Amino acid sequence: MTHIEELGKLFDDFAKLFDQLSGLQDKKIEAVRQDDLQTIEHCMQQEQAFTLQIRGMQRKKDTLLKALGLEKFALRQLPDHLSAADRAQIAPAISRFQAAYETYSHAAAASRTVLEDILAELNHILSQTEKPPQAPSPRPQGNFTDIKA
Repeated sequence: MTHIEELGKLFDDFAKLFDQLSGLQDKKIEAVRQDDLQTIEHCMQQEQAFTLQIRGMQRKKDTLLKALGLEKFALRQLPDHLSAADRAQIAPAISRFQAAYETYSHAAAASRTVLEDILAELNHILSQTEKPPQAPSPRPQGNFTDIKA
């Protein structure tokens, strides 16, 4: 398998992963709306696992780009620096990856907004139920002797 083929497969793998992450964001939003803390926690654990996968895939991408002499170019610039044949081979995978990432980005923003709204609501409720701080009790008046042992 050539480096371009490996890179194309890697971008397809990234796209699949971001599709899964998008679905996870939707699941998390639904769990927040239903006050399902177990599902929220499970979603967050899955996100952490996906993050580790992404890190490994990122390292592999960096290695492949370096082998192709393309490590200094941004993703959107890659097709401009490839031969026509390589560009034709990898362009669909890059497009799928970019579309999946865009979808995930929107889903993550929606999830973050829902979580922030719930946290703001909880903070408001907590601020209304908190007792005001008690003033320290005044010192007793009178003659008291300081006894030192």
